[in-house]
Amino acid sequence: MEEQAPSTPTISLGNLITNVFASPSEAFEGLRTSPARASVWVIPLILFIVLNSSIAVVMFTNESIRAQFMESQTQRMQERVDSGQMTQEQADQAEAQMERGSGMMIAFGIIGSVVTVSIMFFGAALIFWLVGKVALKAPAGYGKYLELWGASGWIGILGGIVTLLMIMALSSMYASPSAALAVLSDFKPTDATHRLLSSLNVFSIWQMVVLGIGLSKYAQKALGSGITVAAVLWVIWVLLVTFALGAFGM
Repeated sequence: MEEQAPSTPTISLGNLITNVFASPSEAFEGLRTSPARASVWVIPLILFIVLNSSIAVVMFTNESIRAQFMESQTQRMQERVDSGQMTQEQADQAEAQMERGSGMMIAFGIIGSVVTVSIMFFGAALIFWLVGKVALKAPAGYGKYLELWGASGWIGILGGIVTLLMIMALSSMYASPSAALAVLSDFKPTDATHRLLSSLNVFSIWQMVVLGIGLSKYAQKALGSGITVAAVLWVIWVLLVTFALGAFGM
């Protein structure tokens, strides 16, 4: 009777999370050889939505942080008035609506978190899948890259918790574990240098390196290959956030 080859053991979710922090190479090697599981990426996606929604609630319930938000929006609207994109009357009406609609702003913040996080989550996995296919010749399908992004996302979740605590502790909507702490007392969201400093986030850089390790394991190539690809994608994203999106007031 012909003997069957033993099946590859599936890495448990608990071990996966632990190894993402302690031993990323082991985590993604286990993920690569395990059957696809939706729980690997669904749980981080839900937690990201909860975290971002919590930040939105804090922003509109904490008076100091809410005042900062209102001031930043007033400045942006004034810039649009000065450039002729809207009239002063329209700006005054928009400001009055924001002042009256705290509950509405919270609801919009939560809905925006669901939509934005979902688009970025699935979009990022798609980009890494395409890059993995083209640049690294990795055979894994899109579902495995959802797992890759979701598993590495535990670092982002920890970073989100730290950011939320810093926002509440420092009473600043701009507080984060990033180089922007150097200009926190005078942070200007319209300043490209300040946005660049904000992008230099400890947890984002950490997650980028871990993603690179995951890419290498998926493609079964040297770690430097995947980390280089992940670093290039991260730099492109930072430049996009700093200059392209900043030009639209985002």
